[in-house]
Amino acid sequence: MKHFGQAAFALLIALAPATARAEGDAAARIRSYDDAVIGVMKAGGGLPKRAEAFEPIVRQYYDMPAVAGLVVGPGWSTMSAADKASVIKALTRHSAVSLARNFDKYGGERFSVSPNVVNRGETQLVSVTIASNSSSDTIVYRMRKTGGEWKIIDAVAGGVSQLALQRADLATTISSGGAAGLTSKLAKLDAVK
Repeated sequence: MKHFGQAAFALLIALAPATARAEGDAAARIRSYDDAVIGVMKAGGGLPKRAEAFEPIVRQYYDMPAVAGLVVGPGWSTMSAADKASVIKALTRHSAVSLARNFDKYGGERFSVSPNVVNRGETQLVSVTIASNSSSDTIVYRMRKTGGEWKIIDAVAGGVSQLALQRADLATTISSGGAAGLTSKLAKLDAVK
């Protein structure tokens, strides 16, 4: 596992009303997601094999249409259905490759899901500590109910929103090249051998 950096999320949890803290379906969903991630790590293999294994996990646990809309921004509403589909597909692959790069092999890591789920309107925040023999990292997943299931729409690691990073990194590409530019750039970034 690559390290995401230490992060202090106590303030985030402390700001939630005490009555809003209760383990719910979102935490159970993240536990299931973590089990799937560990399964890929334990299976091993090279980057291409892990990326392929992570794609169905991304489709199952992430709300990729919502992620794509948030990454693209205001232009999402005017994109054609075909362009939206190509952006969702490219971002799904990009997420799978990113997971494959970050979770490269199993070394006894322990994923601990906090039972304190923080409600934020229509979203919930679920904190996961990933501990190994030499380090401990925390990821906070922002989740929203879609189609009756809690799905991930963002992950905050080291105090940084991955969604915000993607949006910032891809803003110029989207503005100058639209969906085609975005999918082309991601294809280059995600080429694995």
